[in-house]
Amino acid sequence: MSTYTSLHVLAVDDSNTNRQLIQAMLRKMGHRVTLAEDGVHALALCEQNLPDLVLMDVAMPVMSGFDTVIEMRRRYPDWFPILFLSAQTSNAEVIEGMHAGGDDYLFKPVNYEILQAKIHNFQVRIEQNRSLLDYRERIDEETDTARDFIKQFTALDKIHDPLVRFILKPAESFSGDLIAVARGPDNCLHVLLADSAGHGLTAALSVIPITQPFYQMTAKGFDIPAIVREINRRVREYLPLPRFVAAAMLSLDPATGIVEVWNGGCPPVLLLSADGADVVHRFKSRHLPLGVVTPTEMDASLEYYTLGRAPGCLLMCSDGASEISLGDGQALGQDGILSGAVQSYAGAFFDRVVDVLDGHLGGLPPVDDIALIVVDFPAIEKSAPLISQERINQSSVAGDGCIHGETEKSLWKFSLLLTEQQLKYLDVVPFLLNIAGQIEGGRADGKLFLVLSELFNNALDHGVLKLDSTLKNQTDGMELYFAERAARLAELQDGNILMRLDKLDCGCVKVSMKDSGEGFDCATRLTTDLQTNQQRHGRGIALLSGMCSALQYSGNGSEVEAYVGLSKPA
Repeated sequence: MSTYTSLHVLAVDDSNTNRQLIQAMLRKMGHRVTLAEDGVHALALCEQNLPDLVLMDVAMPVMSGFDTVIEMRRRYPDWFPILFLSAQTSNAEVIEGMHAGGDDYLFKPVNYEILQAKIHNFQVRIEQNRSLLDYRERIDEETDTARDFIKQFTALDKIHDPLVRFILKPAESFSGDLIAVARGPDNCLHVLLADSAGHGLTAALSVIPITQPFYQMTAKGFDIPAIVREINRRVREYLPLPRFVAAAMLSLDPATGIVEVWNGGCPPVLLLSADGADVVHRFKSRHLPLGVVTPTEMDASLEYYTLGRAPGCLLMCSDGASEISLGDGQALGQDGILSGAVQSYAGAFFDRVVDVLDGHLGGLPPVDDIALIVVDFPAIEKSAPLISQERINQSSVAGDGCIHGETEKSLWKFSLLLTEQQLKYLDVVPFLLNIAGQIEGGRADGKLFLVLSELFNNALDHGVLKLDSTLKNQTDGMELYFAERAARLAELQDGNILMRLDKLDCGCVKVSMKDSGEGFDCATRLTTDLQTNQQRHGRGIALLSGMCSALQYSGNGSEVEAYVGLSKPA
């Protein structure tokens, strides 16, 4: 027979004779004994030291055994065995004792062998309970460690963008939904909502490969398609099949009002009026979730929308929000969320949406993880800021050298020639900015990024690919433009762009770029664009002129030099 450690037993009986007899039996069995003459005394002793086992008389003055046990179970939720002792042998009393919280019953006079056998059975259960408690403590410790680990990756506490508000409601201790928000060097806002299949710890671990590339690539200036492709590659590489991750990612340029959305398996991203009452556009899922297709099969094409002058908001959510059950097989749906928000009195639109979700959940955890994001955007001013005549005079067609002077020395130089193969597959601007940042001590400069991006895209789109910006003015013009851009780039047989970065001792970076295109009438275009303040879809020469200390086009317009003053380190 297995041996068990001695127990601390609390024996409660109003008869001193019975107490002494029980004490003698228990000590003979090797247990430690504490005696109480009534229920009130027993509860007071429990406050000092909770016993391993209680022997409880039923009929006692002041407080009966049944009432004492009911109070013990209320005060102390952790289980310990209670054995009732009674001279009454009726079934009704035994049943009442079990309902009060007792674990077993023993009739008086107490038989030593029967008491010993019952206590032995309790010892088995006590040891099992202790093992379960130890196991639960280890699980809780591991859960806390896993929660801290996942918290470091998800970094929800670091999301403080003024345009973004969000909620994350897990179905269990961990959430398989992920929210990530970051700004690029050009101040474009990137927002990611991911929903791993299932929920709990396994689902939460599945979204970990997503966070690092999103934050790192956004900081380096990569666009949404590049980030989506890299995340898809990591999901396929790191997660065991058949796991996949539904995701929606958007980019909002506050300067131009252009929204770019990639949606793979999530509910539609909704473009709404500021009060949420009107749906302006639905960015429906056009792609498979991340991890389903191979990198070569991956479609990272975007849907575009140019915001109007009125303020509004974007709503993103996982299916845990839209599929909240209304009963009878009906789901809340996004339209239900919106209609409920319109009728709510909770305040701002985001608060009204949260009020709707909480109302339907009724204080209970959701059946599936819920992630919901609201991105507010102000009214977008389409006209460009006024360009002074002095800036027009500085931005000139030049062929006679640097307007900063030939005496300025170079602190470092870097040049790169890209042919059609690199133009097709290389994310050039983040690559250049990374090199410049490494030379400058790891500091990525937003102004330099914008100038590099604009000069390169102008050289590629209008120089090498011969795209016409007026295509963007048509209905669905942005999508038509980028579809045509992708088609021409895929078919490109000949073309190149030469880039050079030159850090001058005056603190500026001289950016030179030359493309193999046919050029344009730069003299007329410079003067016309700047004088009429044409901000071509938020970009173009007006933007460059406003950000550069000097901007010079030369030759047939296929060569340009821009002087960019770097921001001072914070």
